[in-house]
Amino acid sequence: MINRRNIRAKVMQQLYSLDKTGEKDLQKAAKDLEKNLQNIYKLYLLLLDLWVAIRDAEADLLERRRRKFFKSEEDINPNYKFVNNRVLKQLADNEVLRSLVEKYKLDRIWNYEKELVHYFLEKIKQSDYYKRYMASDEDSFDEDKKFIMDVYKNIIAPDKKLHTFLEDWEINWADDMAVANTMVMKTLSDMQEKDSKYKKLPDLYKNEGDEKFGRNLLFKTFQNKDKLSEMIKDKTINWDWERISHVDKLLMMMALAEFLYFPEIPETATMNEYVELAKEYSTPKSNSFINGILDKIYKELKQKNQINKI
Repeated sequence: MINRRNIRAKVMQQLYSLDKTGEKDLQKAAKDLEKNLQNIYKLYLLLLDLWVAIRDAEADLLERRRRKFFKSEEDINPNYKFVNNRVLKQLADNEVLRSLVEKYKLDRIWNYEKELVHYFLEKIKQSDYYKRYMASDEDSFDEDKKFIMDVYKNIIAPDKKLHTFLEDWEINWADDMAVANTMVMKTLSDMQEKDSKYKKLPDLYKNEGDEKFGRNLLFKTFQNKDKLSEMIKDKTINWDWERISHVDKLLMMMALAEFLYFPEIPETATMNEYVELAKEYSTPKSNSFINGILDKIYKELKQKNQINKI
């Protein structure tokens, strides 16, 4: 599932788009925001399904070798340990994953991209992780899971060819890769040997509050942008307003919206989240700049009893 920092990042990107295009239709912007968040979930499902495609490719390869007219000893007695990996088998048999992959029309992607699937299969088989795993006499679910997690973390997730492919398929997936990878690793880590084929996958949102949070933050920030901008200008009189990063302005406006209109979110959580977002999306010095400005505004609002937190 995604967390609120992921949601805040998508809201910031949506606000940036609204400013650049001059679009004022908030309903459309909210739909675009939800679509962008759903795309993270689609990517997560696609990456899980990649494992199924890799396993199927190896099973097909072993079967074709078995049917050769002139067979080697390896063709006659192949090592099925990878194909029989319990984690891969659970993913392949999981009815929920299959249903979601079909629902979002993701099942055709790896069918069309067999070359990339075989590229990963070969890259895995050339790795030390694979060689140690296949040579090991251990036969346990824990070993199976550790192997799959090691391969995903160290071979699949950082692969540049995969990143390029995903960006070509859906432009925002390049930005979403880190979030989706975290979700994949969490899912793999949580898998248990006793899991049934109907085991539910995590939802996109943790709860209903998170599901509504992005839309509410988008609306409150955009509808009050003039007021929020003035509050920031009052505390940046020593800076040229036009030279302040547009991303910094948006992040500060979003933080102020949380101060004023989201009583359930602690001030410290808001401050920390936007400082971290500045590190990721803005200039090297933006985090300290944003922290200083927000701290001044917060103290003034608190003094005037304009912040009411639950």
